[in-house]
Amino acid sequence: MKPGTTRILGAALVVAHAVVPSAALAEVTRIDITSRADVLAGRPFGAVGPYEKLRGTVYFAVDPRNPRNAIIADLERAPKNAEGRVEFSADLLVIKPKDPSRGNGVLFFNVVNRGNFGLLGTFNRARGSADPTTEEDFGDGLLLREGYTLVAVGWQFDANGPIKLKAPIATDNGKTITGWVAPWFIPGAAVSAFEFASGNNTRAYPPLDLENPAYRLTEREGMVGPQRLIPRGEWRFARVAEGQPVPDPNWVWLKGEFKPGLVYQLTYESKDPPVAGVGFAAIRDLASFLKNDPESVAPGRYVYTFGSSQTGRYQRHLLHEGFTIDERERKAIDALFIHTGGASLGSFNERFAVPNELGSFNQTKFPMLYKVTTDPVTGKRDGLGARVPAGLEPKIFLLDTASEYWDRGRVAALRHTTIDGRADEDDAPNVRQFLISSAQHGAGSFPPADSGGQLKRNTVDYRWVQRGLLVALDAWARKGIEPPARSHPRLADGTLVPRDSLEFPAIPGVQWPTNATNVPGGFRIDVPGPVSLLPFLVPKVDADGIDIAGIRLPEDAVPLATNTGWAFRGAAMGATDTLIAMAGSYIPLPATRADRDRAGDPRLSILERYASRAAYLQHVEAAAADLARQRYLLQEDVPAIVGRAGRHWDLLVTGGTSSPDRR
Repeated sequence: MKPGTTRILGAALVVAHAVVPSAALAEVTRIDITSRADVLAGRPFGAVGPYEKLRGTVYFAVDPRNPRNAIIADLERAPKNAEGRVEFSADLLVIKPKDPSRGNGVLFFNVVNRGNFGLLGTFNRARGSADPTTEEDFGDGLLLREGYTLVAVGWQFDANGPIKLKAPIATDNGKTITGWVAPWFIPGAAVSAFEFASGNNTRAYPPLDLENPAYRLTEREGMVGPQRLIPRGEWRFARVAEGQPVPDPNWVWLKGEFKPGLVYQLTYESKDPPVAGVGFAAIRDLASFLKNDPESVAPGRYVYTFGSSQTGRYQRHLLHEGFTIDERERKAIDALFIHTGGASLGSFNERFAVPNELGSFNQTKFPMLYKVTTDPVTGKRDGLGARVPAGLEPKIFLLDTASEYWDRGRVAALRHTTIDGRADEDDAPNVRQFLISSAQHGAGSFPPADSGGQLKRNTVDYRWVQRGLLVALDAWARKGIEPPARSHPRLADGTLVPRDSLEFPAIPGVQWPTNATNVPGGFRIDVPGPVSLLPFLVPKVDADGIDIAGIRLPEDAVPLATNTGWAFRGAAMGATDTLIAMAGSYIPLPATRADRDRAGDPRLSILERYASRAAYLQHVEAAAADLARQRYLLQEDVPAIVGRAGRHWDLLVTGGTSSPDRR
C-alpha cells in the first residue's frame, strides 16, 4: 500500500464473501482513499454541518457468469483472476457530510460527462471545477444544504477529464483483437491538418499502419449527405511542423485544405478494444455497495443519478441494459435524472466503443420509451425498463430542451409519441417527461454571446428548472409525493407539429429551418431501407417564434427576445445551410415601435408590450412565482430570476451594459 493511502473494506462486504458463492456475485473489492480534506475549511452548510472531500480509487471484480453481467460486450474475453472474475478500477470523488447522520441519506451520483464532475455547476449554480475547492466552486451550496452525498466514479475508459475508468482489454484467447473504426469530424476553419483523435478521443484506437492504402477518408455535406471518397494519395496521418506534414497517428493531413462545415470521416484498422461496458457495472456496483454497507466510506439509503448530454444518453443505455438492478436482484439505483439525452443511446457497450462520439444519427433505435411497446417495423417488443423486475422500478425524470427536438440524432419527440409519430404516447407511471421551451442543449448565459453562428447564442439559463425538479424528484423517490405534471408538446393539442408545417414569424435576415436545404430528417440504424425514416416533429411556436408548450421560463413567457433550439452555421464556419449541433439562437425584440417599423420586424416591440421596466419585472416575478407554485422552480430562486431580467431590460432598452451573470 502506498504511503498516505487508506484501504477501506466494509464489514457487509466481508459477510457477503462468506455467505454468497463467489460465482454469483460481482462486487466492490476495495476502496483506496488517497486524499481527504474539509470543504471550505469546515464551513457548515445549514443544519447538515460541515462537509469533506475524498479522492481515491475503487476496485471491482465482475463475474462473467452472473446473468446481470452477460450483456457486457466482450466480458468473457477479458483477463480473469483466480476466481474467474474480471478485475478493473475507477477513479472516485466523494463530497459528503462529516456527520452522515445529518445528511438526507441520498447518494447523488454524477454520471460524469467525459470525466468531468459537474453537479455543483448545475445544481449549485457554481463555477465549473474538476477539483472543487473555493467558494465559487461550491456556489450557493444547495446540494450540501439539502444533505446530499455527492459521488462520481469513472465509467469511461477514454475520458478527457480526471475521473476515468481503467478498463480491461479484450483478447481472442490471448491473441490481439483487431477491428475497424470510423471517426468523423467537422472542421470549423480551413486547415491543412486536423487532430481528429481529440474530439472523438480515438487516441485509444491508433491506426495499425499509417500508410495502409485500404484506409479511407471521405467528405460530405451534412451528416446524411452522399460521401465522396478522397484519393488515398491526397491525405495521410500527419500533423504539420515547419510547414511540412509529419507522421502522427492522431492527426490527418489533406493536400490543399479541409473545408469548414463539411463532414469528414476516416475508416481504418486498430487493435486492443477495451471492455467498455464494465463502466455500467462500476456505477451499479458502487451504488449497491454504498447503499448496503453502513460502514462504507460513504453510506446512504438511496441512490440517484444525474447526467446530461452524453451521460443523459448513457443513463438511458444503462437503464435499458438492466444496470439499475444489482447481481442479487436488488434495486441499486432509486431515481434517474436524465437531462438532454433525447431518445437515443450511445457507443457505450460494444467492441471498439467510442463513448465520446455525439450520437448523431447513429444511435437512434428502438426502444424509445421506458414501458414495453411493439416496434411496428420489426414486431419486436422492448422498452428501456424491460430488464427491471416489477416492483423495483426507479423514478425517472426526462428533461430535454428544444435542441433535442431539432437535433436529428436525438429525436426527442419520440420520447412521448409512437415511433411512427402518429399519436401521443404516455410512458410508464414511474416516468415524467419535460421540455424546457425554446432552450438550447446547454444552459445559456447572459449577456448574449457570439457562437460562430448566424445569430447570437441562446440565453435561456434553465438551471433554475433543474434545481426545482431535483427537489421534486427527491420528494417522489423518498416520500412518495407526486411530482409536477408532465410538460411537453403533444400532437393532440397541436403543440407538436411536423417540421415542414411549422410557421415562424418573417423576421428580416433570419433563416428558418423550414426553408433551409440541409436540415435532414432522422432515421433509425437498426432497420434498413425506407422504413428507417423517422418523423420530424418539433414544438409549435407562437407569433414571436417561441415554443408554446413545455416549461416556459420567464425569459420566454415574458420575452425580450426570441430564443430558439437551433442555430445555423455562420459564414466563417462554412455550410451556412447546416445547423450547429446542439446550439440555439437569440433574436432580440426591437426596443420601440419605430425600431420595429424601420426593421420590418413583425414582432411587437418591447415598449409596445410593457409600459415600463417596473411593469415588465412585475410580469417576470408573477411568471416565476407561478412556476414555483407548480414546483418547476424553487421559490428561493425567484428574486435572482427577476434580477437577471432587469439586467436584460437595461441591455436592450436603455443601452446599459451588463457583466456575465452565472449566479
